[in-house]
Amino acid sequence: MSEAAHLATALSEYVSNPDNGVFASFSAAIDGLSAAQAATVLGERMNSVWAVVNHVWFWNEVPLRKLRGEPFEPGDLGATDWSGWVPIGDPADEAAWQAARDRALESNAAFAAAVAELTPEQLAADLLGWGPAHSIIQGMITHNSYHTGEIITLRHAQQLWVNNKNV
Repeated sequence: MSEAAHLATALSEYVSNPDNGVFASFSAAIDGLSAAQAATVLGERMNSVWAVVNHVWFWNEVPLRKLRGEPFEPGDLGATDWSGWVPIGDPADEAAWQAARDRALESNAAFAAAVAELTPEQLAADLLGWGPAHSIIQGMITHNSYHTGEIITLRHAQQLWVNNKNV
């Protein structure tokens, strides 16, 4: 397996495969939530699950668009700055929550597909002005995993994740 294929597999498996055998995937962590539950903010300076989902989508889109050569600014993705925190939708709008959820998963799948096509030279090339694409992609795997854990923690605090299961 090429390094690009290995990175693409890691990007997609830890996000979309609920049975990856390692730990709960991002998709498993966001399954079964209503819009109101996903929009709940438990305290000052805390995120809602929906905010984290939007943030993960933003940061999968940034390197994907860069790999595609598409010019963009944070505002094109709904954020006010490069922190990537995109406002959530109406907590009563189930369709908007499902759309945000689907958008994050689809963006990750598209990013993984683009990564799978990279040559060793492209993996070594600078991406986003932050270093080699390989390092940025590894960082994205870590970023997505970190935020998956954050979502599970938020669900625990809401008593919506018991015994490693959605409730």
